Amino acid sequence: MGSRRRLPLAAGVAPSQLRDPARTLMTVLVSLSRSNHASSMTQRPPTTSPLPDAPALPGFSDQSPERWVAALSDAGLRPQQARNAAKQLSRAWYDDGTAWADCIGELPRAAREVAPNVLGAPAPLTISERVTAEDRTSRLLFRTTSGHLIETVIIPSERGASGGRTTVCVSSQVGCGRRCVFCETGKLGLLRQLSAGEIVEQFRQARQIWEAERGPAPPITNVVFMGMGEPLDNLDAVISAIETLCHDFAFGLSAKRITVSTVGVAPKVEEFLRRTKAHLAVSLNAPDDARRTALMPVNKRCSMAELKTALQAGLTKGRDVLFEYVLFDELNDSLDDAELLRAWLQDVPARLNLIPANPGPDPALRQPTAERVWAFQKYLLDQGVRALVRHPHGRDVGGACGQLAGTHRTQLERLAHTQGPHGR
Repeated sequence: MGSRRRLPLAAGVAPSQLRDPARTLMTVLVSLSRSNHASSMTQRPPTTSPLPDAPALPGFSDQSPERWVAALSDAGLRPQQARNAAKQLSRAWYDDGTAWADCIGELPRAAREVAPNVLGAPAPLTISERVTAEDRTSRLLFRTTSGHLIETVIIPSERGASGGRTTVCVSSQVGCGRRCVFCETGKLGLLRQLSAGEIVEQFRQARQIWEAERGPAPPITNVVFMGMGEPLDNLDAVISAIETLCHDFAFGLSAKRITVSTVGVAPKVEEFLRRTKAHLAVSLNAPDDARRTALMPVNKRCSMAELKTALQAGLTKGRDVLFEYVLFDELNDSLDDAELLRAWLQDVPARLNLIPANPGPDPALRQPTAERVWAFQKYLLDQGVRALVRHPHGRDVGGACGQLAGTHRTQLERLAHTQGPHGR
């Protein structure tokens, strides 16, 4: 008989196990399973989804000091410690202009350990240009961290140090999506919203500049949201900025010294009037829907009737609205137009600012003669309408009503082509 050939044993199978076939089979299967698992571990490492980035901390000036008191308290500080820390940070940053790292470093130990885990550095803005007009109006060009350009205006008093005031005009958006035909900013379209911190930072830097050089001129006491953008299209950030501007730890302004100007976004009017005591100004600019629509496309969606209804519903006793009426030569400045305007205003508690048009993107929209402006005002005054003529500030440096961003259109349009509508 020929010799019987031995077959090699599977790894992990002992000779004694051959007497039990079922046990032998089980051992082989387990061995093969382990071998295959080890092979798969070396050839195809397991894939895992990356952990999402931790959300960025809100910047210090993006929320009011009162909100930081609550946040620091929630993070472990005792209520009085949290309040003292928020107050110290606010005074150091807003009043003293201390570098942010030093603001944190000078906190008491407990607050110093907690604060960096709760709040981020304030939104930075860099001044790219400053131009000052003959009347001392200064137009400031700021660059955001995203490279976008926004403009802010310091407007000194007309009446000198004794009875005057100085106002800062801030922007609420980069560009504007409302596209009023007489406004340089509207030609840009909307590039992105500004954060509350970026709005507050405009005021903070403008105030520092003015305090360093104002001499006997009055300090800054007033703020108008009449720069670039439609504030009611960025309402949450605007309200948050107002809260900070009015807080005693920060700038301590009175809400009655803050005015927010809108093109007339009727669906947002009631909410604005409910959430803040700041004044509302509405850019009207025509006595009827046809002409207002031609000048201001928003009127297609929010007619003058809808606007009036929203104002009447939102205005509580003791509050009124400031209407702004830009006068264009032989377009909306006749005495018949004045009568139409008077009739429309009669059911709304209102004040009226008449603004002779400034040079803008459409050369056909010209300023009326002084005689036509005064005749228009006189008619309204005689009819009991509170109407003032507002003379331009900073027109010679592109800082007057409707002129912001005009001198930097090339740079802004280039940014609009390279960045998304809301991306930083």
